[in-house]
Amino acid sequence: MAKKHPSPIRGTTSDGLAVIITEVELGHLTQLAGWEDFDRTADEALRARGLSLPSDFRSAVRRGPAIVWRIAPDRVLIRSENALGVESATELAVLDLSDSRVCLTLEGPGARGLFSRVASLDFGDSAFPAQQFAQTAIHHVSVLIDREGDDQFKVLIPTTFATSLTSFLADHLSAAEAPKH
Repeated sequence: MAKKHPSPIRGTTSDGLAVIITEVELGHLTQLAGWEDFDRTADEALRARGLSLPSDFRSAVRRGPAIVWRIAPDRVLIRSENALGVESATELAVLDLSDSRVCLTLEGPGARGLFSRVASLDFGDSAFPAQQFAQTAIHHVSVLIDREGDDQFKVLIPTTFATSLTSFLADHLSAAEAPKH
């Protein structure tokens, strides 16, 4: 898949802390949705692929490169390297959303500070520890932010807003520069 914009973008926050914004390959993004017995049917479908249903709406289930986020009571998103092959699950609605999102990595000691400036969440260690995720908005656009480590975040952004949101994030950095073509 072609990159939507130049990357990486390097800069510093107003505190002088470095941030690197990089577009990374998303891989496959699959949404499972269901109805009455969603927990059972989704968990069975996920377990058949070595995954499981997250117990809450903040903790992700991770196994190797695959990640499962529970985004609603009857809905999960799964990021994986390969297609999951859950299309045969008759009690679930399965959607391939791979082309609908762009994945950015924000890393560096200034990443939390940058997010604190653009999203209405507490990015402190106790409120948003590593290995958790949150759904929020950046500049009125819904995003999913996954905190992978102390200074590492992945952000899923709707493809149609990737360029403008990446520019918005870069505009909050001093000396932000994209690589030359």
